[in-house]
Amino acid sequence: MPYLSISLGDSYGRETRKLIELEEKPLLADYVTLVAAFATDLQAVTDLSLVRADLVITGVHAGFAVTAGANIDTGASFVGYLTGANGKKASLKLPGIKPALVSADGSVDIANVTVAEYLAYWVTGTPNDMLLSDGEEISAWISGRLDK
Repeated sequence: MPYLSISLGDSYGRETRKLIELEEKPLLADYVTLVAAFATDLQAVTDLSLVRADLVITGVHAGFAVTAGANIDTGASFVGYLTGANGKKASLKLPGIKPALVSADGSVDIANVTVAEYLAYWVTGTPNDMLLSDGEEISAWISGRLDK
C-alpha cells in the first residue's frame, strides 16, 4: 500500500508529520503528479510550510524467512573509499551476516562473489546504485570485518 508522508513546519521551528494512505497507481509518474497537485492544494488551505513530501511504497517485496540461529547482534562492517572525496573513507554495516562469509580471523572477503554482489549496490556506476546515509557512493571497497 502506498503512502504520502508529509512534514509541515511552523514559524516557531516546530514540525509535524502526517501519513496519508494513497490509492494504488499504475505508474510512479502518476504518484508524482498526484503529490504535486496535492501540494498546491495544501498550500491554499494552510499557513504552514511543506518541509518535505515523501512517497512510501510498502510491500514491494514479500521478504524472506529467518535462518535458524540468525543473530541480529552479529554483524559486519565494510569500509570503502568515497567517490570524489580524495581518499576519505566510509563504512557500511550489515546486521546478521552469514557465518559462512566470515573467515577464522574475523575478516570478510570483499572479493567473494556473494559479498561483492551485495556491496556493488553502493558502488558508483553500477546499475543498482544505492546511497550511503549522507547521499554518498563508494568508488572502491577496501575491507570487511566482523563487528566486535
